[in-house]
Amino acid sequence: MADRREVPGELRAGVAIVNYGSHALVEQNHAHLGSDVHVVVVDNYSGASERAACADLCVRRGWEFVPNENTGFGEGVNLGMSRLIAAGCNVLVTANPDLQLSTEQLCALAGRALANPAALVAPQIVTPLGRPWGRLGVISIGEGRLYTHGDHPGSPRWLSGACLAICASFWQQLGGFAPGYFMYWEDVDLSFRAQKAGGSLVLAEDIRVVHDAGGTQGGSTAKSWLFTFYTCRNRLVFAARNLTGRQQLVWVLTSGAELRRAIGRANMPDLGSRLTRALPPALLGTVAGLSRLLAARVQAVLGRGRR
Repeated sequence: MADRREVPGELRAGVAIVNYGSHALVEQNHAHLGSDVHVVVVDNYSGASERAACADLCVRRGWEFVPNENTGFGEGVNLGMSRLIAAGCNVLVTANPDLQLSTEQLCALAGRALANPAALVAPQIVTPLGRPWGRLGVISIGEGRLYTHGDHPGSPRWLSGACLAICASFWQQLGGFAPGYFMYWEDVDLSFRAQKAGGSLVLAEDIRVVHDAGGTQGGSTAKSWLFTFYTCRNRLVFAARNLTGRQQLVWVLTSGAELRRAIGRANMPDLGSRLTRALPPALLGTVAGLSRLLAARVQAVLGRGRR
């Protein structure tokens, strides 16, 4: 593995990238990361040939390769972050395979995190056409939904996990991404817990990175079955983990409206596609999420009964 130079100002930055069938994107978008940062690539298993290609890429680039069963995005990131901490990194960065990140951008982002040791820090994420993609979102507790941006005084905010920087000490304090989401909403959960712990969210608008959203899905604009399923499911998993009983009831009662929004976000071209390809995973995800929330409520009631 290539020796990592010390970055001035005591900054020791590392980046964790979770790969699933996308080693070509990892190389395309992150090949210019130099020895200023420690790079860990966690390969969530998608096949023997992809694993071999990913391992070869890491050898060629001097990156740390971590083979993993497919435990999902959040737990894959957790594994990568633990390796970064073991390597002596004091600032940790996540980066999606389809996000272009240079050494200069990464070190600028990590430096901002080092200056804000109890914060999640994200760059301004834009599409290849320069349109805003990742901004400072809103968790509307009273409406049971998310907004990607906007002014909602008093509401907690959230940042996308496509690219985040955080001090290792704060990451350890928060316990990393919560398990059980598999994909989507892990970043909302982390953002919520960071603020609850007294931390802040920082959007570094002067650090601009390009994210080819959907690149890991072959560039398709239509959302996958898994996207629709897990966004519906994990909205309610988030409520079960983080909200009060009264707030959870609001999120349950707004599930119908959220289901309709999820079908709209699927970007299916016509009504037939939406009914046959988007509605089933939205319904199944909602039912799965309701089951998780109900189980959490029963456990909470039983726990109170034992006191």
